Amino acid sequence: MTDFTRSLEIMVDAPVHDVFEYCRDPHHLFEGWPALEVTDVVMTPEGVGTKAHIVGRFAMGMILEQIDREYTEFVPDARIVSKARGEMRFAGRTKDVANPPTFTWLFEAEDGGTKLTFVVLEEDLAWWESMLEPVSWRAMSRNLHSTLTAIKTGIESQASPPA
Repeated sequence: MTDFTRSLEIMVDAPVHDVFEYCRDPHHLFEGWPALEVTDVVMTPEGVGTKAHIVGRFAMGMILEQIDREYTEFVPDARIVSKARGEMRFAGRTKDVANPPTFTWLFEAEDGGTKLTFVVLEEDLAWWESMLEPVSWRAMSRNLHSTLTAIKTGIESQASPPA
């Protein structure tokens, strides 16, 4: 079994605390990814245990993925880690997603702003999943770039004074 870790980052023109507070809401963590709909968010004051249901529609709606994602680690102004469980429906069949990726969001002060890093960890992939991972990552990374850009835009537009 093989593990893969991939990451993307973006600079946000806002203090770490502001970026972290914006991202503690799961709705914001999936902005900019039109195939995903975040519903049934339950936020906890301490962060750990915050949950969201995410519905993804792919391949022109032929694939439906339903994921329940939960914050399992929450370090204010530093890190949010979420794990998932879910199922996928395709061609009339439903199958559990055997090993969904772990998502980690890292927040670091840099050059007067915040470096926001998104890390995807896929663990214990079977040999055939390892072979498909580079192709899967290329497709996913396009959406993740859009997501990071949407987060940046959302945060920076809140910080902008009205004209």
